[in-house]
Amino acid sequence: MLRTSFGSRLLSTSRKSVSVVGSGPSGFYTVCRLLAKSKESLDVTLWEKLPVPFGLSRYGVAPDHPEVKNCEDTFTRCAEEFQTENAAGHKFRFIGNVDIGKDIKLKQLLDCQNAVILSYGCGGDHKLNIPGEDTTNGVFTSREVVSWYNGHPSFAGNEKLNNFDWSRVKRVGIIGNGNVALDLARILLSNQVSEIWAQTDINPLALEKLRTAPIEEVKLIARRDFLHSKFTNKEFRELWELERFGIRGVIRPEFLNLHKLGEASSDRVLKRRIEMITEYMLPFDQRTKKNYKKHRPPEHGLNRQWEMDYLKTPIKVNCNAAGKLNSLTVCDNKMTVDNRVELLSNQTQDYELDVLITSLGYGSNPLDEFKSLDIGFVRNHVANSRGAVLNTENEVIPGLYAAGWIRKGSSGVIASTMADAFEVADTVLQELSTFQPRKNSAIDVAHHTFTTWNDWLKLDAEERRRGREQGKPREKFLSADEMLEFLNKK
Repeated sequence: MLRTSFGSRLLSTSRKSVSVVGSGPSGFYTVCRLLAKSKESLDVTLWEKLPVPFGLSRYGVAPDHPEVKNCEDTFTRCAEEFQTENAAGHKFRFIGNVDIGKDIKLKQLLDCQNAVILSYGCGGDHKLNIPGEDTTNGVFTSREVVSWYNGHPSFAGNEKLNNFDWSRVKRVGIIGNGNVALDLARILLSNQVSEIWAQTDINPLALEKLRTAPIEEVKLIARRDFLHSKFTNKEFRELWELERFGIRGVIRPEFLNLHKLGEASSDRVLKRRIEMITEYMLPFDQRTKKNYKKHRPPEHGLNRQWEMDYLKTPIKVNCNAAGKLNSLTVCDNKMTVDNRVELLSNQTQDYELDVLITSLGYGSNPLDEFKSLDIGFVRNHVANSRGAVLNTENEVIPGLYAAGWIRKGSSGVIASTMADAFEVADTVLQELSTFQPRKNSAIDVAHHTFTTWNDWLKLDAEERRRGREQGKPREKFLSADEMLEFLNKK
């Protein structure tokens, strides 16, 4: 049975107390490091506004990349080890469905905990800030679409996405060419391929909608040139390998001087990328390396395509009289000798599009209390010095730290997030050694319907059970209400 409180308070203990806000990879890695490395007993509470843990690992990774989610196994082992007080005297609690800053104020945590670590990541969007971006039907952000097809409780039932007429979508533009942009292109073009998606935990409602779209072309639009591409070679290869399903890749010759680039660079990653393009752009039977001849394209040919488009800046989103997207106006760019982008504003063209997705990175937002607590926030992250949070006068706020994307901004993969979390946790442990346990570390959680780690285990088991019935790893609960209703019946 779901409870509304542990009695009425989280009991105060003689251990030093730490609260971590946000249970995505940065938050959980921070918790694991604290519990594994601390030489004195700790009482660690991990707070999450959703009923379930894991954040962007659960809701931001492409469904056909389950290996990226292996970190969740590490987090689970950590939680299981420390959920009951162990020999070192550590104790771990997970409290979900509680929004720090709203349900419980950040100041309450600061007043009763030895340390508070912000790791709530990025819940906003970077914007193009061009006319028509926010008012045109058919313009989405990557965060909206990724959260939708991953079944995030705040987006799985999103009316903007679910009520959109996907059946008329043939041409899609994506602004950006990082890994998320490539994931989007792959899903949009291959959603009909059961071999890829049938055995994943993709949101079935989103997949059903996308499969009504007769998508023929996805254009990935970048401000800079080929050398400044943001994707990794692994993601790039996955796009090319879609040729076995009739999906081809295109990069126009004017954006490439592969021979010159290859000779001028000793970068192994770039050389492999050049080799990839050189081989995949040849007819299948003319390729010289086995790596690029694993899957022969279908006999009926390549009838859909993705295109890498470089040196373009979006300047206007255009719609029809009904407010529906019909085109994107871009201008040409050129790179200066010092690698800056120069806009050629008199050289413009319109791309006819049915959907436009901006993939510009996720944006961080300050909590409402930042102003009253005088917490600094600059350039998409909390002001900090090596994880120690600063006030608006650039002075350290004792006992307050930040880790992950809220510390540095939305860049880096899970491995770099782990390194960042470990660094911050080590700083916290060093400073905790100079603190005394709080006389009252209790936190009042009365009147809040929250979830525990054991509640998550029940939800996890049920999702896996539902998934087994359909031959996939899990079928996610798609709303917080559905999760809480299930738990109340247990």
